[in-house]
Amino acid sequence: MIERTKSVIKSVFPGSVRVYRRIRDFKAARATTDLHRIFSQIYLDNSWGDPESVSGRGSTLARTEVIRRTLPSLLARVGAKSLLDAPCGDFNWMQHVDLTGVEYVGADVVTELIARNHLLHGKKGRRFVALDITNDELPKVDVILCRDCFLHLSFKSIHAAITNFKRSNSEFLLATTHVMVSEHTNIRDGDGRPVNLQLAPFKFPLPVQLIVEDSELGKCLGLWRLKDL
Repeated sequence: MIERTKSVIKSVFPGSVRVYRRIRDFKAARATTDLHRIFSQIYLDNSWGDPESVSGRGSTLARTEVIRRTLPSLLARVGAKSLLDAPCGDFNWMQHVDLTGVEYVGADVVTELIARNHLLHGKKGRRFVALDITNDELPKVDVILCRDCFLHLSFKSIHAAITNFKRSNSEFLLATTHVMVSEHTNIRDGDGRPVNLQLAPFKFPLPVQLIVEDSELGKCLGLWRLKDL
């Protein structure tokens, strides 16, 4: 019924297709611009105020000890040969992870960070790209790591990112989830609150694997097959 309606509209109002595409493209560009503006300002102002990492205290070496130790074995266990780290932030902790045999792509909406990362950390098998995970085309990889990201995005942006992850035809999503959260509140992009991906409005199934990063906060990294989401 929907496709037939679209065909009728196209036949009766042929110019409407071009108008629709312009509106769609404008909205996409605006969304990208907004996220870039918000998170670029956070980066430039060091709004999260951590002396070690402009990506915030969650990206310090002390708070990434568990994931730095367990990520290589997890990737090996699922046979991963490629990893998209989105967002990659300032690469503060990831540079200390053994990713031998894994093609690494670090992505972030903050172009200044990507330029810095490329200059300081780019090498064969490790590249950095500027993109918006809610909108831009993503590379197909074995695992997408989305750590400490959704807690700073609105429901709308989270849903857009998940849809985009699935669109990439990648295999797994490894994302931060706070298992002790029992109720969600929506926020503006750039603000913060914990997110439990198994609760509404996301309703993820049980993860294939759960890595506990902070038991007191219930902060974990859950591994899901994207085809199951």
